[in-house]
Amino acid sequence: MSSNLQLKKMIRLKCFDALELRGFKRFRKECVDWLIHDGFLCWIGLNTAVYPDRVEIIPFVGLHVIPIEKLFALKVGKYPVKYDRSIATYSVNLGSLEAITPGERAFAFNSQQSQNFIESECKRLAELYFTVGLSYACSIANYEALLPLLQENIETLGGYPERFAACLYLLEKKQEAYEFTKNFLIRQPDYFEGFANPFLEKITKEIRAVRP
Repeated sequence: MSSNLQLKKMIRLKCFDALELRGFKRFRKECVDWLIHDGFLCWIGLNTAVYPDRVEIIPFVGLHVIPIEKLFALKVGKYPVKYDRSIATYSVNLGSLEAITPGERAFAFNSQQSQNFIESECKRLAELYFTVGLSYACSIANYEALLPLLQENIETLGGYPERFAACLYLLEKKQEAYEFTKNFLIRQPDYFEGFANPFLEKITKEIRAVRP
């Protein structure tokens, strides 16, 4: 297994090398993204599974939305949050997208494969991200398209309620953002209060400021 852990490290670095060569912006050793517009970034996530006989890359794609994540970073208390460019605002498995050719070969690697084969597979991965992945990210790169996707996942928690509230706010639906946050806080006080309290305070001040 230790040899496969070394293989994992090598494969991941080669994948990020290939993504960088395809035009993605490398901002950390194992992080890349692509600026779409106005704080919307195409987010890339390479989930990696290590097995006794192979290493698999499970590619995810989505968005990192800077304004949403900055609002999410208001969260303090028991579950604080810091802004992190490497975190997805929303993502899906690249293989689940309709534009992926049926039967597209999985990204599985082992120590018996040649360096040429490994590099060609990393390039294939980068090409899928450049075509299918980037196209998908661009298609949801606005608050109107993103809002229902976040809403579908609210009950799973995991940052979705916070991002949904932030998305409402950025759509200038401040009253709706206020009502949702207030109601969700009643349902999930332990999980949500660290975000809800400063967020509600922020909205309240802004609403009062515009009233005559």
